Amino acid sequence: MTSIPGRKRPLIFAVPGSKVYIGDSWTNTRSSFLNISITGNSCELQCRHCRGQLLKHMTAAADSSTLVSVAEKYMKKSGLKGMLISGGFDRRGMLDFSPLARGMEEIKKRYPQLTIYVHAGFVDGSQALMLKQTGVDAVLVNLINSQKAIEEVYNLKGRTYRDYLDSIKALKDHGLKVAPHIIIGLEKGSMSGEFKAVEDAVRLRADSIVFAILKKASPGIDFPASGIPDEAVIRLVGHARRLSADIGLSFGCARPPARDRHLLEIGLIKAGIDSIAFPSEKTVRYALENKIAHAFVEKCCANL
Repeated sequence: MTSIPGRKRPLIFAVPGSKVYIGDSWTNTRSSFLNISITGNSCELQCRHCRGQLLKHMTAAADSSTLVSVAEKYMKKSGLKGMLISGGFDRRGMLDFSPLARGMEEIKKRYPQLTIYVHAGFVDGSQALMLKQTGVDAVLVNLINSQKAIEEVYNLKGRTYRDYLDSIKALKDHGLKVAPHIIIGLEKGSMSGEFKAVEDAVRLRADSIVFAILKKASPGIDFPASGIPDEAVIRLVGHARRLSADIGLSFGCARPPARDRHLLEIGLIKAGIDSIAFPSEKTVRYALENKIAHAFVEKCCANL
């Protein structure tokens, strides 16, 4: 097998069944992984790149009984492997998971093999404790180190980078696994505070870092396309790998379409990435031709 410097684990190709993936090496099972919205299509925050559009493609579950029913339905239908529970944030950038806490706990007790990830907004100590008590596998949070983006893209007035760091600390202090999402190129396709965000994520003992490139959620949304060059993304991931050989590094599904996306993905493999969501067929072929140990996994790319 080809050895990539800094690589401690096989390369993961994450192909959750929330989206169809058909390749020469793997075809995923539809609905083997669910994206759950606890607010339905409702979102108070209305971030500029999304405007609530992403919620329309998620399965609604506003309470524990509905969540348990959805899990049972898809366990029987498609052998459900996992779910990501999120929703539309309020104006403070927060999401109240308490109506689903009992349901998450019941599902984990009934189906311990089922992976439950929560994508939360800002979290305080009491919310972190509640999430810990449910038994969820990990919490995903954004980590935005650009005050301009916090206020103008995410509409979070009065919030700062410190609020993101405090949320990660609260989750880690309560023994939860945490995967910060670093959104690259928020300031008109240029690097702003991404390198510092990586350094802080490592310092706070994050279990995984997910790298994403901001894109608009629908063609009808007036939001500028990212112009971030591949080389900048590769440098950022390489920086993270040099800081820690142990932390999991993932390239997420949130990124603009690109005809030659395999060039970026192969560059990230060389830089030490551990997981790539919905890889290009040429990227898979590269792994096969270079005998890089890899596996397809029908779960979220956070890979925790």
